[in-house]
Amino acid sequence: MKRVISADSHVLEPPDLWVKALADKWGERAPHFADTYNGETGTFFFTGRDVLRLGSSHDIDQEERYQNLQAAGRDPAIRLGIMDDEQIASEVLNASWALLTPRILDGELRRACAGVFNDYLIDYAAHDHKRLVGVALLPIDDVPWALEELERIAARRVRGVMVPVNPSDDAKPYRDPYYDPVWASVVEKALPVTLHSGTGKVPDPSTCFASDVQNVPGTFIEYFAEAAPALTNEFIFGGVFDRFPQLQLYLSEFDASWLPILRYRLERIEKYPGLQPLKKPANQYLDDNVYVGFINDPLAAKLRSEIGVDRMLWGSDFPHPPCPFPNIRERLDSEILVDVPDDERRKLVADNVAKLYGIEP
Repeated sequence: MKRVISADSHVLEPPDLWVKALADKWGERAPHFADTYNGETGTFFFTGRDVLRLGSSHDIDQEERYQNLQAAGRDPAIRLGIMDDEQIASEVLNASWALLTPRILDGELRRACAGVFNDYLIDYAAHDHKRLVGVALLPIDDVPWALEELERIAARRVRGVMVPVNPSDDAKPYRDPYYDPVWASVVEKALPVTLHSGTGKVPDPSTCFASDVQNVPGTFIEYFAEAAPALTNEFIFGGVFDRFPQLQLYLSEFDASWLPILRYRLERIEKYPGLQPLKKPANQYLDDNVYVGFINDPLAAKLRSEIGVDRMLWGSDFPHPPCPFPNIRERLDSEILVDVPDDERRKLVADNVAKLYGIEP
């Protein structure tokens, strides 16, 4: 592998990012960190709707790794040094804590949080625009705001946008023509649209603890299954891809091995009476408009032909703890892409993501 690009990595926002920017107006409603919650001690991230309990490494053998990940997530210079050591050419950068903010119920606060994160991300990626590819947050239930934010962030070299898997609770579904100006704008600007796990209606399983821990098994399954209904109901059969055939949608951190069964389901769904006719076979939209990401999915490489080699993007999830750091390239060879031919491997770890985001060699 001459070039490796992570299609799904993350920044780690400073704990006081939103407090500094928003507390004067929003007070305790601004997302913030605290060391107690309901009588429990630890490190908690509050958005008002969700409370995330953060874990830490207690294994002394892993402490150095944990500290390196934390430092790289917050400091782009340290990150670039690790990328050099690991021979990673570029990384597509998503939010971490801010992934919870699209679920904030107050629309004004939700949009304010996105704007604060976008400013932080832009400054972070500015350390090396060629290697650090920023994906901004874009809640789009308020279309005029979203269009203004698109103009602002595109002018500052953002390379993609992330919309919630599902819009806010009281918003129109994505198939509604209300959102068409947003889809038109991202197509015009050649910005891929990401649906990332954790930004929809299903809460992050990590927000289930104490008395809610019994909900984790069901929530975990729902969490990773949430992309398929949104893709199918809104973008394919809802007509979004028909109205905007150049729109590129990236389903990130939902794994990839579920795509073959979706292809089978789509063939059955399109025969259902009364649905809006599509301009082409339903499965064709997966080949023309949809990319799927995988990190450690054990079946992704085995099912790559059924998924679509040209539409798969490998990501490291760096610097989140599940990432295959250190020795990322070695682990790609020995664990993640075993027996994948070189030409297909180049697509999975470099060529596809470079095409999607316009990443130059």
